[in-house]
Amino acid sequence: MSDVKVKVLGLSATVIRNGNCDTAIKEALKAASELDGVQTEFISLADKKVDMCQHCQYCMEHRSRCQVKDDANEILEIMERVDAIIFGAPTWCRTVSPPLLNLFSRARHIGFFTQSLRNKVAGFITLGFLGFGLENALHVMEELTYGHGMIRAARAAVQGSAVIFGERAAYLEHGVMDDKRGMRYVKIVGQRVVELAKMIKYATAMGIVPAIQYNISTGATMKSGKKEFVKGVWRPRNAGR
Repeated sequence: MSDVKVKVLGLSATVIRNGNCDTAIKEALKAASELDGVQTEFISLADKKVDMCQHCQYCMEHRSRCQVKDDANEILEIMERVDAIIFGAPTWCRTVSPPLLNLFSRARHIGFFTQSLRNKVAGFITLGFLGFGLENALHVMEELTYGHGMIRAARAAVQGSAVIFGERAAYLEHGVMDDKRGMRYVKIVGQRVVELAKMIKYATAMGIVPAIQYNISTGATMKSGKKEFVKGVWRPRNAGR
């Protein structure tokens, strides 16, 4: 498998450009790029506009991408093209911050119809200041990928304050980079997603991975023309008529 090439996306779901979240994701990508056959790409949501889903049902009724004109569809298309994704998001209010939730809320078309994120490898990184809620934020991030059939590889949590040294909360001079233990796990995330992505890509190329698809509700992927959208629910075409 040494000649298998994979693409890894680092997605920093933060509102702060060049902050701790961007830094952590870039370090994970750096660790990934040190392995053979790896191409990386970085996206920070701090530079993007991604509104939350309005539940207008356009994507369901038309079996198409979201009609809202912002950066969400472009980002989702990039996610579909890569082999692995390292998701990063700060911990706010003891859970994951809104930008990543907004992005996944806009991926209903993928979850219900295309399943184009299925079997892509996912790594997860969160960061905080006081250390509260980091574990829960990681759990939420993992759950966001579960319905899309993504393969969860590794996780890491880092802190940007002196709390990690048993001191009172105060900003570290170099932010998360000063959390040496946390940053070691960040690098492991980068390496682990590459390891699994190569295995999956090789197995897929060799025909080892069966072509089975299920949508986000665990039902079989709906075929075009076989169902119609009636009163907010997809039903067999001409059912009961």
